[in-house]
Amino acid sequence: MKWNKIRYPLFILSVILVILVAFNVYFSFRIHNQLSNMSSNPGRWPAGAYIYDPGIGFDFASGISAYIGDKSFYVKSHDLGYRIARTESSKSFRPGGILSLGCSFTYGDEVEAGQTFTQYLADELHLPAYNYGVCSFSYTHALIKARQLKEKGILDKLRPKYVILGCWKGLPGRSLSPFPPIASRNFKLPAAHLIKENDKISIKPPLQIGNVFDLIEMYRKEGAEMTFNKFFRIFLKAPGIYITYVKSKPFLNGKGKGRNSKSGSDIANYEIYDFYFSGIKKIFDEYDAKIIVLYMPTSPNNRPDNQITMALNKHRDLIFANGSEAVKKHDVPASDYQAVHPQTKAHRAYALEIMEEDHGSGKKQGRSLSA
Repeated sequence: MKWNKIRYPLFILSVILVILVAFNVYFSFRIHNQLSNMSSNPGRWPAGAYIYDPGIGFDFASGISAYIGDKSFYVKSHDLGYRIARTESSKSFRPGGILSLGCSFTYGDEVEAGQTFTQYLADELHLPAYNYGVCSFSYTHALIKARQLKEKGILDKLRPKYVILGCWKGLPGRSLSPFPPIASRNFKLPAAHLIKENDKISIKPPLQIGNVFDLIEMYRKEGAEMTFNKFFRIFLKAPGIYITYVKSKPFLNGKGKGRNSKSGSDIANYEIYDFYFSGIKKIFDEYDAKIIVLYMPTSPNNRPDNQITMALNKHRDLIFANGSEAVKKHDVPASDYQAVHPQTKAHRAYALEIMEEDHGSGKKQGRSLSA
């Protein structure tokens, strides 16, 4: 009688387990196909360019040196993590330079390292450049990155004189997204983002997905072929990857938390800028660095909104460089910045605007800032 009572529940449990195992096997092969495709077609960025970071979600690796996929520009990073030109040493550095934070607009996607506004400004002032822009970053990620540079002692080594914050209209929304745009079509990578609870803004850590990067690295080293070792490792990690995939779908379809949700809808752009500027100042005040906010337009009619203006009025010690005025002043064609990453002429105009605004601030002494 006892056996009859437990036989049916055991049967149901066995069926469920078989279904779960079968699904996990199916999903494991799906993951293998994606990883195999990635290893055979590494994509636009050099292999290993993006790495896992438990605090941010992802970051750009140090020590990378290779052409971008279509060979239109060179990708190289210093051992301390910032972008450098192909001919520069990845080990030597000089303190007291210009440090920039931001996304691909700051990194200089589509242009060489020497053509970015960071390097233009550094060359004009005869200072070293530390370009910490990372493609797909937000204000949230840039702030965490700055904190990490401080915690690791890198800022104590670099001791920057200038800090440039690359800004444009898309970054406030991205700062609230748990799944920002990333250069992978195969795996959507979660990242840290801003939330508001009890009228207080804070940073929510990303979902932990080091297992995805572990698998990518395994395929990069061992090739695209399926082996028992690969299948076993994928099988064990597949449930966690699947959960991340399910959680990402609402956000990627515009239905998740963000501007239209309780956690993000009541965070105004002003609050995002205020949180970001306050955090950056707290980090860099120790070095007596001038902090410059650079706004970059995405069309001829794009202007800084009143939200960033309000934040700048509160943080009057920051220097504001309006890229919308710069592209007009220096006759930059719209094709160099409209719906594309800033091109060479736009970067140069931004650098000139920064120098003009810094000179006009009355804080700079003993140097001509002519173009």
